[in-house]
Amino acid sequence: MNTRLKYIAVLVIVALSGVAVYQAYWLGQLYFTMGEQMDNDIREAMRVADLKEVFLRLKSIEDKGPHGVMDVSAGIGEDGSIITKSVTTTQVTLGDETLEQKTGVVLRSSPQAESDSTDDENAFMKMLEDQISVTELASMIQQGLHLGVDRFEGTRYETYDSLLTAGLQQLGLSGDHSLLCIKTDTVFRHATTGYVPSRKARHFVYNWADFGCYELTIEPTTGLVLREMAGILTASGLIVLLLGLAFYYLIKTILRQRTLDEMKSDFTNNITHELKTPIAVAYAANDALLNFGEQADATKQRHYLALCKQQLERLSGMVEQILSMSMERRRQFKLNIETLNLAELLQPVIEQQQLKADKPVTITTQIEPEDLTVQADRSHLSNILNNLIDNAIKYSPGEARVEITATGTGISVTDHGMGIAADKLSHIYDKFYRVPTGDVHDVKGYGLGLFYVKTMVEKHGWSIEASSTKGEGTTFTILFT
Repeated sequence: MNTRLKYIAVLVIVALSGVAVYQAYWLGQLYFTMGEQMDNDIREAMRVADLKEVFLRLKSIEDKGPHGVMDVSAGIGEDGSIITKSVTTTQVTLGDETLEQKTGVVLRSSPQAESDSTDDENAFMKMLEDQISVTELASMIQQGLHLGVDRFEGTRYETYDSLLTAGLQQLGLSGDHSLLCIKTDTVFRHATTGYVPSRKARHFVYNWADFGCYELTIEPTTGLVLREMAGILTASGLIVLLLGLAFYYLIKTILRQRTLDEMKSDFTNNITHELKTPIAVAYAANDALLNFGEQADATKQRHYLALCKQQLERLSGMVEQILSMSMERRRQFKLNIETLNLAELLQPVIEQQQLKADKPVTITTQIEPEDLTVQADRSHLSNILNNLIDNAIKYSPGEARVEITATGTGISVTDHGMGIAADKLSHIYDKFYRVPTGDVHDVKGYGLGLFYVKTMVEKHGWSIEASSTKGEGTTFTILFT
């Protein structure tokens, strides 16, 4: 990997890491915000349940007839604090006389900081601009109302618990909980059957008076918050995954392009050398004929001409193979399928390979049945077999022994040469690929043979398999099905 590609990879990794970190930070902040909102919703459910319970008692008192008068008022103190007064007037009978008894409670909030206004109207307008003060005002009025109703009828703790349970269920909190109602002279406790708070249980307190409050114990709401974030979490995960896949595909494509560029460079070097060799041989033979043709006997002339023909055939084969690859890439050619006798097709191929080999070659065939036929393109099937046999000969040090076996299911070409390492076997069909042989380059080629073989085999609707043992040989098998 060159320096530029390393920089690209580092930038991609940094970019992905940055996106992942930002997403994690954003999701963490969202989780924190939603957790706080859930806590506020639980406290609001406690307050609303208390208000509903108070109104239910008011309705019940109203249905039973008049019992007295309750007056709840709120105002702004000189120090900017909120003052709520709850005055309850009830009738008391003493003998023949009926007397009115008034009971009042005054609630005062903490003084407002930096409040120097004594104008009630200005102080009230300033309070309206402050949302917290408005909420506190509503809460204190509710507390005053609660205390006033308590003068006529005591708190219905079971009713509050059922109202709170319904409110929690609306929030999606249908799990177990425990409720503790504390008053100066009363303590009411209710819990879901079998519920034992864990060490992580959350506690929420709602004070409806200085001497009374509700305490709710409930398990952590983490699961509910995460369920509410499920859509966002899924979308974020998919975005990060898609970005990762896109960057992975980008890097992979760059590496493939780089590898292909290197393979094309190697191919150019190899094909240049391969083309120069037959040209040089044919040129030397033709030069000998021109300069010494008259003195040379007929035997030498035929030898030189045969040499020229052999090298020209070699050149023709190279050009034909390269053109076949070019045509296959453009998808502009069609196979000319016909019924071929395999034995008749193999015979000239074997003779040609034995004739051009520069080493002793023994090729044996076993065809069952002897008149076995295949549906194939004559030219391309001949080239396929030529390539396989040629490789078997080239990669056999010393005498080459090649065995060809054909049945109704396929054709196998086996050699007893140097073999192919297991980690290289999966790359032998790649275009321009040649199995590395170290510093020794005694086997000529330009890495198109097996690519051509695989391409043409698949064009016929067949498949090809290769098995090899290093130092023992290789077997290529073309399967017709």
